[in-house]
This record gives sequence, structure tokens and C-alpha cells, in this order.
Amino acid sequence: MTTLSSFSLARVARSFTACLLIAALSAPAFAAATPTPVATPAPAPAPAPAPADAGEAQAAALKAQGDALFRARNYVDALAAYQQAQAIHPDARVLYNQGRALQALGRNGEAFAALQHFSTEAPAELRNQVSGLQALMDDLHSRLTEVTIQVSEAGAQVTFRDKVVGLTPLSAGLLLDAGQGTLRVVKDGYFPFERQVTLRGGGSASFDVTLGSVERQARLLVKSQVPGSLISIDDHRLAQAPAEAMLLPGPHRIVAHRDGYADASTQIIVNAGQNREVSLNPLEQHPLLKQWWFWTGVAVVIAAGTTATVLIARDHRAPSDGNFSPSAISAPLGRF
Repeated sequence: MTTLSSFSLARVARSFTACLLIAALSAPAFAAATPTPVATPAPAPAPAPAPADAGEAQAAALKAQGDALFRARNYVDALAAYQQAQAIHPDARVLYNQGRALQALGRNGEAFAALQHFSTEAPAELRNQVSGLQALMDDLHSRLTEVTIQVSEAGAQVTFRDKVVGLTPLSAGLLLDAGQGTLRVVKDGYFPFERQVTLRGGGSASFDVTLGSVERQARLLVKSQVPGSLISIDDHRLAQAPAEAMLLPGPHRIVAHRDGYADASTQIIVNAGQNREVSLNPLEQHPLLKQWWFWTGVAVVIAAGTTATVLIARDHRAPSDGNFSPSAISAPLGRF
């Protein structure tokens, strides 16, 4: 038993010694070990600036093209380039250039509208770069007329100088280029309205247009070769000739009047949808001293008086005592 116990103790001792040796060898390595730092992710790179919008780049190219055309005084094509650029990408700078191109083309109303739009849309720093903007707009406004056009029917097309103004009802205060031009209003089923008008720059004008129905009315135009003739239809005074009126079917009496002239008149019968034209010329009334027959009569009387004077002067008979016979005076009496 003693032998077994000694053997067992020796074995335990060797195992314990081996464990201590292993622990001793392992302890420095563990103690010296330091935790490995956790790597932090690198910050994401800042996003690259977004490339310019394709439409914006195209608009910029068109603006540059328009600027070159403007400098070459090709204002029509410059305006087209500016309009395309503005449609693709709105830009206040293009609005200003567009206004100047319109001004160069003499389209003052559109130029004023473009510059007015620029004035309201452009930032202050951009407006400050444009010297004399207000003076330019004032000059353009002096070349325009503020026009109000009232039309009896909605949906009628209004044109001035062959350019479409819009469809009725129109907004008040339209700015149209001053000067002469043809105002025209048309709508299907109605007689067209057309009139030569003169617009005064810096002023205003108003037009009331009544369109006549082709199915229910007739149109009458009254002309006169006598300037200042006033036209009346059925005792209703219209205006100076040429005058236009819409009439109901049936008979109508037309009179042309001018002071110092005899009225000219006529009676007509019109049918619905009919276009009629009448010319009436009042006749000038001459004073008595301007009548040819008056001076003819005077000449005859003078000639007769001259004959009587000659005959009496040649009668050398003795003076009558006051009781003379009818044959003493041989010349006839003048009648006035």
C-alpha cells in the first residue's frame, strides 16, 4: 500500500508542476496582449456636384446663339432663339434680351410686356445691372395705346394689323402699337366687323363692336362722296359716312345730310344674310347770287336799261309840258 501511495503522490506532484509551468509560460503572453482597436469606417466621399440639367444647358446654348445673332442685327432669328431658350428653361436674363429684340423689331407692345415681366421676376441684383430700365420702359409705353375692345359675342377672334390679339372676351387695357391699322373681328355665323382706326401713342381708345347674325340680319354700308355727310336710317342718326349698320329684314329709309346741302335719300328692302352698299350724295344749295339764272336775268335787264338810256338820250324833241303821250317813252320797263 505504501508503494502505491508514494507512486500516486509522485504522479500528482508531476502533474501539478506541469500545470504551474504552463501557467508561468502563458501569463506574460496574455498580460502583454492589448485589444486590437476596432477600425472605424472611412467617411463617405462628398457627392459630386450634380451635372447641369440637360434642358438648362440647352437653354444656355440657345441664349448664347441669340446673343450672337442680336449683335449681328439678325433680330428675327435672335428672338426665335430667345423664345426657345425661355420655353426650355425660364431665365430672367433671357426675358430682358427677348424684350430688346422685340423692341428692335418695332413690336413695342410685346417688348414692353417682356421687360415688365423681367422687372417683376428678376432678383434685385440682376435688375441693378440693367441701367436705364425704367426710362426704357417709359419710352416704350409712350409708343403704345391702351385699348379696350368690347364685343357683343364671346369666342370672336380679334386681330389688329393682321395679328391676332385674342378671343373675346378680351382683358381690359390691351397695349397695342400706336398708329393706323385695321381692326377686325370675326366669328362663324356672323358678319365680320372691319374698321380702319388710328391709335394715339401714350393714350387710350375704346371700341364697342356689335356682330350681326347672318341668319337674322342684313348688313348695310352707306357711303358718300360728300365729306361730312351724316347718315340716318329710319330716322336714327348713325355717324358720318362711311357708316355701317345691321338691319332687320324689310324696308328701310336712308338719308344723307349735310348743312348747306339738300338731303339725299333712298328706300331699300333687305333680306337676312344680305350685304348691301348704298351711296348717297347731298346736293349743294347755292345762294341767290350764285345761281346762273339770276345773273342771266340781271344781264338782260342791264342790257335793256342801256338801250332805253340811249334812245332817250337821242330824243331831241322839245321838253314836254307834263302831258305826254305813251309814245314819248319807247323803251320797255325792267321787271325785277
